[in-house]
Amino acid sequence: MGTWIYVRGWLEFYGQRAEAQDIIRRGEGKGWTFPEGGWLDAACYARSVRDADEVLAPLRQIAALPAIDEDGDRVCGLFFAFHEKNGQEEWQIRDGDVLIRPASPRYDYLWK
Repeated sequence: MGTWIYVRGWLEFYGQRAEAQDIIRRGEGKGWTFPEGGWLDAACYARSVRDADEVLAPLRQIAALPAIDEDGDRVCGLFFAFHEKNGQEEWQIRDGDVLIRPASPRYDYLWK
């Protein structure tokens, strides 16, 4: 039996929500929610998976969505992924990409 990866995080949209929802629906779509109301247009995710690519693949597609106006605002967000063997990573969604690096130890409380 393999290991689990526990993933949680959110995305913020600036007019790209419909396209992001389409990308998510093409996959399993499990673990995602789109809160309604307020000024923030966002999606939240929380789920354990066996393969990080199950989450990273759609995140990369969503991150690559273009800005829709002259402001140039693109999808941004932050995810934490805890690997049972490798520890915790931080996934930054910004500038059209997903940047992955080890998470700061200050976030270890999330997994203890």
